Amino acid sequence: MNQTENTIKHINEVIGLLNKETNYAVLRNFEGLPDKNNSRDIDIIITRKSYNKVKNSLVELIDKSGWKIITYLHSDRLISYVCATTTEEQTDIIQWDFFFDTSVWGIQLMSAEEFLANRKFNGFLYYIDTDGQFLDKYLYNRAVGSKYPEKYQATREVAEQLPVVTEKIKEIFGCSSVAQCDKESVKKLIMRALWANIKKRPFALVCSIIYFLYTFIGNYICSHTGLSIGFTGPDGSGKTTVIDMLLERIAPVFGLAHKYYHFRPALFGNLGEVAHSAGIKKEVDRNFDKPHRGRKTGKLSSLARLTYYSIDYIIGYFIKIKSVTRITRAVVFDRYFTDIICDSRRTRIYLNHKFLYWWGKLFIPSLNYNILLTASSETILARKRELDEEGIRIINDKIDYLCNKKGYRKVLNETTPQAAVCEILTHVFEEQHKKNLRRLK
Repeated sequence: MNQTENTIKHINEVIGLLNKETNYAVLRNFEGLPDKNNSRDIDIIITRKSYNKVKNSLVELIDKSGWKIITYLHSDRLISYVCATTTEEQTDIIQWDFFFDTSVWGIQLMSAEEFLANRKFNGFLYYIDTDGQFLDKYLYNRAVGSKYPEKYQATREVAEQLPVVTEKIKEIFGCSSVAQCDKESVKKLIMRALWANIKKRPFALVCSIIYFLYTFIGNYICSHTGLSIGFTGPDGSGKTTVIDMLLERIAPVFGLAHKYYHFRPALFGNLGEVAHSAGIKKEVDRNFDKPHRGRKTGKLSSLARLTYYSIDYIIGYFIKIKSVTRITRAVVFDRYFTDIICDSRRTRIYLNHKFLYWWGKLFIPSLNYNILLTASSETILARKRELDEEGIRIINDKIDYLCNKKGYRKVLNETTPQAAVCEILTHVFEEQHKKNLRRLK
């Protein structure tokens, strides 16, 4: 993928800093840099000592250059920065992964020092030769039960003939060749790798496993490495167009690393379908192209619906959302619990919006960003006549109630979707950057 001038400049600055300050090397897909990047990220192997030495300078460089650190992952074996800038015309995004070794669950397969012993320089950056490129991917993939990627087959064919590769596979996995290693079970390979660590670095192994557990549990509990965004607004506000454009903008890194949901996690089926399956309800209205078709429900029925959906939000958050945002990934909702507050006709939960807000505050796990996307009644009616003017006014009044609450951001989509997307991404990027700078201090 060809880079923009802004991204080329950013890559030049970061690599220039690393060249001066650290013992590092790019692991793979370095041939076209800085003008072309064939991967979603730039993988760098670096010693912990070198990273700690350059960390503050790296963060300062990113901050002063106008780029934002939108996600920051600190695990036992790597540090990851996703950096971005955005304008109305385009969004530039790049991921830097700094690996300290190749390891699984704290069990070291190959150290940074081993990789860097014979690093090479191509005039722009330091890189790892074929043996290291192969071993990094192969050792890790075999340890977790995955296949070596087909796209690196040419690298494998060369590496299999190298004595250093055979020696390393024998040292860690106890196999005499790559072909033999391919046939072994994951359980055997892990046990052999564990035993090799016990013999070579027993105390360091214990520390590594403890550190792995500490970072894994910490990232899962805090869920601050990825991000989650929810969109709410009246029909005709342009949510679908804005969401599609936003996902396209962040695709260079999050294209395959995001989850998209509509309204709720949907661990449980539609309430009407569940009631029908249980024999409580004889017929189910499946006319989904008219979301405001239902008759008004009473307080008891509304509370039952609220309870049912709340259970789905609470359990679904920990199963479907937290498992994604614990690492460098994104979750996007077209409508979330906020839609229950703003659009009672759609959800058929006719309870006071202030009560619903505090219910959500107390019980519903919150997303990082709740975007209240709307426009004037005239603009919305010109786009889509799903609602009448009174229905739009009621939703917009509730949006005005929410917009000053913490975690909510009102965005007027009156002109072009590009302008709305730019405003949303600018807000998200700036808030993520502030949060990550605090974590990096």
